[in-house]
Amino acid sequence: MAAYPMYDRSGIDDGDTTYGVSDIPVPVEVNVCYARSCRNRGSEAVLTEIEELMASVGGKCPVYKVGCLGYCNEAPNALVRDGNPSVHLRIRSLEASASVVEKATGKRPVLTGRPNLEDLRAKRARKAAFDVGKWNMALQAGGAGATREEVEEVLARAGYPEGCGAAPNLAKALAALPPPTVIDNYAPWTLESATPVSKHSAIFRLSCKDRKRGTPHPRGSGRQPEPKTWHTTMLAQIGSNAEGPLPWVERDYTPISTAKEWESGQCELLVKVYPGGLASSWLNKKPPVVWLSKPAQTLSVPGLMEDPGGFRPGSVLLLLAGTGVVALPQILAHRDPIRKLGIATPSYKQLRVPIDLILSCREDDVLLIKQIAEWCREAGDTVGIRRFTLLLTSANTTQPIFPEASGGDAAEAELELQGLTILRERLGQRLVEEAYTRMEKPCRVVVSGPGGFNGVAREYLDKVVERTDEVTILSA
Repeated sequence: MAAYPMYDRSGIDDGDTTYGVSDIPVPVEVNVCYARSCRNRGSEAVLTEIEELMASVGGKCPVYKVGCLGYCNEAPNALVRDGNPSVHLRIRSLEASASVVEKATGKRPVLTGRPNLEDLRAKRARKAAFDVGKWNMALQAGGAGATREEVEEVLARAGYPEGCGAAPNLAKALAALPPPTVIDNYAPWTLESATPVSKHSAIFRLSCKDRKRGTPHPRGSGRQPEPKTWHTTMLAQIGSNAEGPLPWVERDYTPISTAKEWESGQCELLVKVYPGGLASSWLNKKPPVVWLSKPAQTLSVPGLMEDPGGFRPGSVLLLLAGTGVVALPQILAHRDPIRKLGIATPSYKQLRVPIDLILSCREDDVLLIKQIAEWCREAGDTVGIRRFTLLLTSANTTQPIFPEASGGDAAEAELELQGLTILRERLGQRLVEEAYTRMEKPCRVVVSGPGGFNGVAREYLDKVVERTDEVTILSA
């Protein structure tokens, strides 16, 4: 199977950037990412636009919607598979879509007089944000194409009074108002404690008595709960910012606590605090109120897919990096649904298959060490982690946020994980091939980490996986 190139941001311009590598000739096809990040940026319209431009030049190249390509921070994106595969990033204009078609067919579409789907792109992005309660994103996606009524509806859901949408400078007008006391789809949480677990990361424990916090597994009235991994959106109320007119930024976090704990009003977030991180730095200042959204589905179980499907894995290979490790406790929770999810699920919906893990961490920021050691001691085909490899990379170059923290480093890892594989190297092709070869097929591969890690992991996997839809990529 053809591989596509490693992620390299050099040379990115405002429209589209491609990176090619030599490979054996393969039939040409275009893959448009349909994962959550790309859909939120209008990838549905991108696919329609590419199909129409392809038809205008008489191109016979098929256009498919596919799962995450690993470049979530540069959404929406697409991959042209041919003898010289290329990833096209930030396809946010008609010209960018035309570049994809030109790469696939060798013919440049004529754009003069062609309808621009920019409004459709913005409309789809606005609806996607609206559906998940990301009110700042919904306003930002609207742009000039949003109607007054649409803006007012979003503002009302975000807790602002009627009439704000008429302000000539919306951000300035909202900054002058008191913070909302009710925000649709969100509940206020209290930050109980923050415990450093490394010099760069901490576990933030929150509590909530508001029943509007929702549940990860809705049930009742004849409805059966569907097992899933899940996440929540945090509104970091930092004030005026460049991400939208509302005085907050919206960030997704996957709790390391259980679904059952959420339902009892408890939540734990494992967060790496960046010196310049808008949300993490704000959270580390111990705000009196933290708004968290109702739980949203990340992956369906047991297929570990973004959307429900018929895939049933014979094993699961996890390639995780940094705070991408937060996916691990949620995935393992489905081996013990009563205690961890608070629901009974039939055995065919549980992850009763072997799970192997490769985790990459910086040597001064190794996360969940004690928990991983425990899960490895429970090793088996239906519990714990069967095989584990820890990859230690160079220490952070940034100033530590928690210099007083003890542990969470290579020394603790070597102590707690004695007898397990610890390598001082980065994820590489050989490691991925060996790990995948050992897995029972069909194998679901879940990748979660920073954008660069995800892109490289997908490149390696593309050379060995039997089907591209076996790979699920999550942005950490």
